[in-house]
Amino acid sequence: MFVFQCGLNKLLSRSLVQAHAVFEFLILYAIPVMIFAYCYGRIFHAIRRQSKVVAGHVGRSQDVHMATTSRDANAGQVQQQATGTTTGTKLSHTELNVLKTMIAVIVVFLLSWTVVDFSNFLRRIGVSIYNTSEIHPI
Repeated sequence: MFVFQCGLNKLLSRSLVQAHAVFEFLILYAIPVMIFAYCYGRIFHAIRRQSKVVAGHVGRSQDVHMATTSRDANAGQVQQQATGTTTGTKLSHTELNVLKTMIAVIVVFLLSWTVVDFSNFLRRIGVSIYNTSEIHPI
């Protein structure tokens, strides 16, 4: 009976350690990365929506001004290029810079922490990432 309990305790303790490792990996790495990406996506969406609203207001006030001062058929195109407003899904220069910055921050975070967190996770669940049979003492 004692042997069975010791074996069960070892199995139970190993299972608890592995469960704790999974929980810790999720709480300290995976969930923050998902929240990080989601929040940056929402920020970018809000910036894009706000820039369209501002561009719409700027465009309307300049359209009136340009219509009264210019008789050129391409005045609308010139105004669009001057204010940086775009139609459709094309990103403005500012939006593209914000998107590049957000992607850079996320990629640097992932590169900085993925190796450490994943190797700690593997070590804690009992997976060796090193081949110890090839290590020779000096």
